Amino acid sequence: VDANLLLYQAAVDADPADGVNLAALALYLSSVMDRHQEADALFRKAVAAAPNNGDILGRYASFVAEVVHDNDSAEVYYKRAIEADQKARVDNAENLGKYAYFLHAVRGDLHAADELYRRAVECGGDPDTCANYANFLETERDDQHQAEVYYRKAVEMDPTHAWNLASLARLLAYSQDDHGAAHLLFRRAVRADPGDVAVIDTYLDFLQSIRETDPNAHRFYRDALEDFPQCAPLLQAYGEFLQQVLGDKAEADRFFKRAHLAPLII
Repeated sequence: VDANLLLYQAAVDADPADGVNLAALALYLSSVMDRHQEADALFRKAVAAAPNNGDILGRYASFVAEVVHDNDSAEVYYKRAIEADQKARVDNAENLGKYAYFLHAVRGDLHAADELYRRAVECGGDPDTCANYANFLETERDDQHQAEVYYRKAVEMDPTHAWNLASLARLLAYSQDDHGAAHLLFRRAVRADPGDVAVIDTYLDFLQSIRETDPNAHRFYRDALEDFPQCAPLLQAYGEFLQQVLGDKAEADRFFKRAHLAPLII
């Protein structure tokens, strides 16, 4: 029996009309146990019990967008959440940031998304919102300087968030050619989450992009191998570097064999 589930359920049983407890149980059922239908029913009860609670409305909006995939209904609840926050005179950075991301990624409404992102980061923001805004600035506004500012804020807020570290590293590598700083950030990113395939792939793309032009490329590969000697994609990439760039076929073959025997992820 899940001890946390029992605690959440006991809180709901003690007061079945408490919207906060209903929403907490719903969130746990959805995010931890994948019991989405039960979560949806509980979220609906929570909203009915506390129709002006911006936190509950925002969490349900995210659930509807990300789990139910009903974008029209999600937008209704995002708007209700922000209206509730405004009436309560609350600066809810999470609701602003999530609705901004929804408008950016789902609706493609860049003007509205930009305005909400600004409001979210001005009232504190959170690592995800800062990183999402950085990505928005980088990809939609081509504002590399401000993108770096917000990627750095995201990393400062959570120094162990692997994807945010890798995103900052990628920006420094490709927009500023600061390969040394990028390399250090990529190493931090993979250490933070050795099982994140997207981070590893981004790191390998960086190494392969500089292998013929940066005199430090060989050292970067060796640093990476020192950190992660059993990473099959890295071993394979280093073998290709040895063969295609340095022309050392014998040493390359040795690493190809190691790659064949190593796990696909660290």
